[in-house]
Amino acid sequence: MKTVLVTGANGHLGYNLVKLLKERGYSVKAGVREPDNLLKTTHLKSLNAEIVYVDILKLETLISAMDGVEGVFHVAAPYNITSKNPAKEVKEPIIMGTANVLKSVRDKGVKKLIYTSSTVAVGNDSAKGMELTEKDWNKAAIEPYARAKTEAEKNAWDLAGKYQINMVTILPSGMIGPYFYRHTPTTQSIEELMRGKIPFILPLFFSFVDVRDVALAHVLAYENDKSSGRYIASTFSAYLKELFYLIHEIDPEIAIPAKILPKPLLKTVPIMDWLSNRLMKTPRFATRLFIEEYGGKEPVFSSDRIQRELDWKPMDFKESVRDTILWVRKQFLK
Repeated sequence: MKTVLVTGANGHLGYNLVKLLKERGYSVKAGVREPDNLLKTTHLKSLNAEIVYVDILKLETLISAMDGVEGVFHVAAPYNITSKNPAKEVKEPIIMGTANVLKSVRDKGVKKLIYTSSTVAVGNDSAKGMELTEKDWNKAAIEPYARAKTEAEKNAWDLAGKYQINMVTILPSGMIGPYFYRHTPTTQSIEELMRGKIPFILPLFFSFVDVRDVALAHVLAYENDKSSGRYIASTFSAYLKELFYLIHEIDPEIAIPAKILPKPLLKTVPIMDWLSNRLMKTPRFATRLFIEEYGGKEPVFSSDRIQRELDWKPMDFKESVRDTILWVRKQFLK
């Protein structure tokens, strides 16, 4: 059995990746920042993964965790779009943490690195009738998470060349699907919809993919000796209203807001979001920079390269939505 390390193993993608790797016969080191926190590790232990201490901002923990490892899947990154201190909570772990992973891979002589980037590093707007591809980069990112993921991947490619590391990057769009034990901003919105806490639909356009398909993309890239460069993993692109209508179609008991916010009022959303958080304790979801980054744009991504070169065959998106609904109901609406 090959031994591999997964950073950020207790996150949405991390857990699904560990699960898939174990099913395929790998010996997996599951890297987490709080190995003694049972709330964050019990589900990983049930997979018979080896829990190891990894803080990507502490180089020595990465070097220690990579003992005897042939491959590394660098998944860990804070998915935080409402941080009050993005320089410390978003930029530093994403950019510096990724650089530390590359240094550790070099120092330990790891054979292959699969790094989780994001479609936000590709861009957030498609020319009419055109899809964004792996050749594109987000040159106009302003939202802290988008800027950090873009800078981190560019820096990773520079270091991979400098250190002569065999690296492949996977770029997923917004991930839904089961097996998450704490929310991401993407999954949180689905629970809020199911609870009837979304008063109107925002006129925003996003792309989505099932987390299990993203895990598969990582493993296919690792197992294919010819894999190289960047691979986009995305399956469904639409305005939020279309996603919400699909959720209602699958489960008619989930009510959909009757109103869609007029586009000219998008700029007022961060203020309403802040007030709702202060007065009603609802989770924050939209800052001014978030609206500027994504408002009025329609990003459609091409996954042709990963399907053609790695034989990636994602599941039907309706199945993904259905499984997400069932998981939220089971895990969070008990």
